[in-house]
Amino acid sequence: MRIELISTGDEVITGNIDDTNASYLSRELFESGLQVDRRHTAGDSLEELMAMFTEISERECIAIETGGMGPTTDDLTTEAIARVAGKSLVLNEEWHRSMSQWFINRNRVMSQTNIKQAMLPEGSIMIENPTGTACGFMVKVNKAVFIFLPGVPRELKAMWEASVKEIVLSLSEDTVPRTHLFKLFLMGIGESDLMEKIGSISLPQGVTIGDRAVYPLLELKIIGHNAADNDMLKVLEDVMKVVEPYYVSKDTFDLISNLRQQKISIGPVNAIDGVCRGYLLISLQTLFNDFVTCSVINTDLHDPEALKETSEVREHMPHNNLVSLMLLSEKRAKEIGPVACDLMQSTEFPYIFELNFDLEVEQNGKSRRVGATYLISSKDNIRHNGTYTRNRDFVSLLSCVLIYKTLMKEPHVEPFDMLVSRVNHFDA
Repeated sequence: MRIELISTGDEVITGNIDDTNASYLSRELFESGLQVDRRHTAGDSLEELMAMFTEISERECIAIETGGMGPTTDDLTTEAIARVAGKSLVLNEEWHRSMSQWFINRNRVMSQTNIKQAMLPEGSIMIENPTGTACGFMVKVNKAVFIFLPGVPRELKAMWEASVKEIVLSLSEDTVPRTHLFKLFLMGIGESDLMEKIGSISLPQGVTIGDRAVYPLLELKIIGHNAADNDMLKVLEDVMKVVEPYYVSKDTFDLISNLRQQKISIGPVNAIDGVCRGYLLISLQTLFNDFVTCSVINTDLHDPEALKETSEVREHMPHNNLVSLMLLSEKRAKEIGPVACDLMQSTEFPYIFELNFDLEVEQNGKSRRVGATYLISSKDNIRHNGTYTRNRDFVSLLSCVLIYKTLMKEPHVEPFDMLVSRVNHFDA
């Protein structure tokens, strides 16, 4: 059995609005292990709708349709499927009562035209809409099972979560090939370099690998169409061996949620951004919910006064729950030690940033302090106009990832064109 999506409405087919419903349903189905086989779009034409429904009905499939369920004359979906099925439209008393109550609860008078939304094909099964006046319904026509839903995205999502997802999973059980999905979020490697590295991995039948760049991240997908669990796990193991230097997280890039799963919580933090002109503070929101103080300083290695200002600001900031990102100065390199001094003499990586953090962490009801000093060495001066916009995002998010990996007690990320050195670490 196949899964097909149908979107209707002149505003969709003309491009006046984006078809977010189809995108949403495709993602939700994919996350549930179901692959959409085909997507259709039609305007508000009774003849076109009937032709499309007739064609789809000849295939063994679950067809999920959105749109055309309103009270106006151009909402033709229900009439079209009733004609194709050879069924009369009958008043669904249950939905008529629910819809009437919906208007009463809002001190509004229900128009006679709204009654159209309670007229369903005879023999169909009504699907309740918890947020609007257009119910959904399910009907079998020839070989296909059709599920009709309103086109308002908010209503569609509410209905999907409330009942439709469960209906589709039940209908597809043992009839639709399952799609397995592993998502790995990577950082510090480009698409072509990644594909070259994993190109030698042997893929069992039904397993494919794809990627999607969302700079500064790379989302790697291992997809199995009706593949065995053992095959999927073996491919994941082989891929992880290759991508470990760039690996950030699995399944989701919601770092705060990942920390919560490990029962790690961090109180309000203080932050100093001396490199990325405030973009560090934006990226830090992927890790922290609350901030006490935030400072942005435009440091410059060639400006002694700016470096002095940076040093003074850091000295006066609270040292606990502090995150700071600075350009590394010769004076600071001497304080850190030989590793930092050697980097300062490097010609391969002329730009060095110092990430420092000292955090009060609570995990499983116990408090401890976790901190580290990382030196991030780059070939590029991110303050140069030509490279700044791109690289400020990278360095700021990389800093957050380094903090995250330290808290998760995992190896830090090693971008292929940068050098990351941890010169100091404590966890007590």
